[in-house]
Amino acid sequence: MALIGYMEGTDPNLLSSLCAQGHDTIPLGNGSDGHGKYIAHVTESDSIDIVIAYLHKLLSGSEMEHVTIDDRLFACRRHDVPVVIVVPDKFKKGARSRMDESKDYVDLVAPEELEEKVIEKIG
Repeated sequence: MALIGYMEGTDPNLLSSLCAQGHDTIPLGNGSDGHGKYIAHVTESDSIDIVIAYLHKLLSGSEMEHVTIDDRLFACRRHDVPVVIVVPDKFKKGARSRMDESKDYVDLVAPEELEEKVIEKIG
């Protein structure tokens, strides 16, 4: 059984499917959306096996414009928590260009391939 961290907007059908397969979920937030634990504060003791996020949830709006994707994903990188970012195939190159330290760490996955990729990553 895996613990799947997810950011707001993650498909509830996907999350229900993963739960029906015996996994658990935990909501994560981007620091301004008020949805769950702030992703940058994830620790090893949280025991999160994978994080699912849509690209727009990792980008900063005007209220937190100084916080980058790399800042938000620092704790995941530090604690070796795999991150799957949902991005349509035709926009993956543009998504990677918005990252520095994280661009080789994350998996960019098209929406239609998301469940398959998550199952692959959690074993």
